[in-house]
Amino acid sequence: MHTCFVLHNEIPDVVSGITPEEMANSHICWESLKKQSWEKSCFGNLSMHSSILPYFPANIYLCGECSSALDVARILHEKELLEEWDSVLALRQQSGRGQLRRAWDSPEGNIYAAMRLPATGFFANELGSLVIGLLLASALQKLDYNAHIKWPNDILVDDKKIGGILLEERSGVLVAGIGLNVHSHPPTERLRNEWAVPADCLCKKEQPVPVLQLWQTLVDYMHFCYNSLVVQYTTAKLISSVEKQLAWLGRNVWIHGSDLINRSGRIMGISQDGGLRIRQKNGEKIIHSGSISLHP
Repeated sequence: MHTCFVLHNEIPDVVSGITPEEMANSHICWESLKKQSWEKSCFGNLSMHSSILPYFPANIYLCGECSSALDVARILHEKELLEEWDSVLALRQQSGRGQLRRAWDSPEGNIYAAMRLPATGFFANELGSLVIGLLLASALQKLDYNAHIKWPNDILVDDKKIGGILLEERSGVLVAGIGLNVHSHPPTERLRNEWAVPADCLCKKEQPVPVLQLWQTLVDYMHFCYNSLVVQYTTAKLISSVEKQLAWLGRNVWIHGSDLINRSGRIMGISQDGGLRIRQKNGEKIIHSGSISLHP
């Protein structure tokens, strides 16, 4: 039996305290919290409200405004409260970060999560970010979204960016930061450069998507898929599975921020160590850093 917790007390410079009622009133996508039964609980100097999550594989910690969900996850781990597959889901972030520690726009109504992963198997090597990308894209596809992995760590739906992944490892503890645009996305004029992939959000209807329920659905499927399938994969099988979900496979792209900067080539697949295989006129190259786009 696992539990949904709401962090009630403030942790200076990390997270503001909030109650389930305050969170439910903050945005229409959180109103479903009013339907749950909450009890007060304490873990050391942390005061929380808790609600049972029947048939769910892990705990979820909800919090108000924070520096980042990753920072909150580190605090919970230090207090021995964050087990594998447990996650933090934040209302809003002040200092969300993405690839190369770029700022991640974090208004209310979206998913800002941090999830502890097993630091074993494929998660323990260079393929880790592609594994979580595979799991997340597969979970979104189960919900009928046309989701793909944009190397190295973005999630596209219908060729527009709706999310990103950041893996952080400290002292053997691996945590994935996951951001998904659910109800809003950055406007085009705020993108960092003219070749950046346009952003979009998952919710296109007037009816809002309950963020907690969406996150539960995604985590439940990712946990099931990893433990029933991915743990049995060989490296070749994993790479084949990632390539089936890879955005722009077989298409010509432009490469930015690597030793092949401002050059184009055709995406051929993923290398054994998670690099992107690019075919150019003078042969195939493998890149391990940088970004790709369909335009120069």
